[in-house]
Amino acid sequence: MDAQEPLLLHIPEDVERLIEERLILKDDVLKAIRKAEGGGAKFVNTANGRSLTPYRPKTVTYWVEYSRSGDRYLVHSAYSHRMGMKTGGGLTDGANSVSDAQWICHACQVPLEFQTVRLQYMQCIFPLDLPACPRCKSILISEELATGKMAEAEQALEDK
Repeated sequence: MDAQEPLLLHIPEDVERLIEERLILKDDVLKAIRKAEGGGAKFVNTANGRSLTPYRPKTVTYWVEYSRSGDRYLVHSAYSHRMGMKTGGGLTDGANSVSDAQWICHACQVPLEFQTVRLQYMQCIFPLDLPACPRCKSILISEELATGKMAEAEQALEDK
């Protein structure tokens, strides 16, 4: 995808309100999709065909869940977090399946597997088992995790 090529977005009103509440700019949503469609990291849910992509321009990672409909991109959700992420390399015992959603790495075309991941915020490191690509090590952070426990941990560390 050419960086200058216009990208047509459709953001339903409820999703638009949600991303505004989360202080996410439409421009960052657009940049995330543009990067993903230009060959950047993205995950595909094989159950519903939606894509999920991370975009980290500076200290915040934006995640955008979207699908393509004709020449438009329909935005289903967007969320963010400020933690840095790095895989520890080791697979956790057990399952290949990540959840009810069947996420695959778009670049590698393989299902995600739980791996030990290090999340870092400020000077604190949190090891967690999260879905990641076993080949390229791209990590998927779910909306539930980012807007729940990660947001709480970020706030608690900032309040110290």
